[in-house]
Amino acid sequence: MRKLQISAIGEPADVLELVEFQAPAPGPGQVLVEVQAATINASDFLYISGQYFITPQPPSDIGAEGVGRVVAVGPGENESLVGARVLLLPTYRHGTWATHLIAATTDIVVVPDDIDAVQLAMVGINPMTAMLMLRDYGNPSMPDRWIGQTAGNSAVGEYLIKLAQRFGWKTISVVRREAAAQQVRRWGGDRVVIDDDDLESNLAQSLSGTELDIVVDPVGGRAARQLVHHLRFGGTLVSYAVLSGQTASPGVLDLIGRHVNWTGFWLINWLRRTDTALVHSAYRDLVDLVADGTLSARVDRTVRLEDWKDALGLTQGDTGREGKVVFVFDEQPS
Repeated sequence: MRKLQISAIGEPADVLELVEFQAPAPGPGQVLVEVQAATINASDFLYISGQYFITPQPPSDIGAEGVGRVVAVGPGENESLVGARVLLLPTYRHGTWATHLIAATTDIVVVPDDIDAVQLAMVGINPMTAMLMLRDYGNPSMPDRWIGQTAGNSAVGEYLIKLAQRFGWKTISVVRREAAAQQVRRWGGDRVVIDDDDLESNLAQSLSGTELDIVVDPVGGRAARQLVHHLRFGGTLVSYAVLSGQTASPGVLDLIGRHVNWTGFWLINWLRRTDTALVHSAYRDLVDLVADGTLSARVDRTVRLEDWKDALGLTQGDTGREGKVVFVFDEQPS
């Protein structure tokens, strides 16, 4: 058995190491899972470097989301789980960058065997983030609902567009270049605007008076503030990252004059504060959407665990990567 773990908090290339280990027998409320695929996310690197909301205690196992198969259960647990394929929820109570791991039974969701493991490995964070922001903010029942977003060509942006299509909502996405705009259009984005010197006028022209129910923003800065100007009375700005390092704060006139709401979203808060049965039900709904082809995400490369240094190079910095890099354990990398 092998796993990646950190020896200290710091730069991933400096503190990650591949180690051999023997997994303990699962205890009460636990299962032993043989991992099939595990996603590499930007949040993993923030976690390793101590810049996330959760601080690891080295030596610490790494990797938030993935999919695998149960090979053993703890005393008193349901023996029928043995052999089941399970989604590993991104609770940070286990590390998925490993051939095997011990997980709490509350942190697994049984999923079908006939869905691509790599697509399942990506279900934990980005699609659930998109789903919850669309479902739990603004007014999902309003007719002709419009959603604005920055970073429309991001992983969350792709899921958001596909979910909005599924539920009959419309989207306007801000991106930084024309190639990204073309990509968003291929996914079914209704309107796309380039973030350039003409952003303000182009947004106004594209929307033609249409008001947005919510604005979903991982970037901050000018694009988010411009989208806020097009929110309906009582509309909501939801921030879930700050990629630009700039605040997305709506102007005080928007806050006062149109009662614009500004709130944040972090998936871990939902995982920690929501009844386990409801969490599992929401993930099963997402898995069904992956199964029927509604949801999928781009994959740039699959790699073996021993090639983790190559994986770091692919996922850190501006490498021109298109899609996720995913560790695979029971199939050939690509």
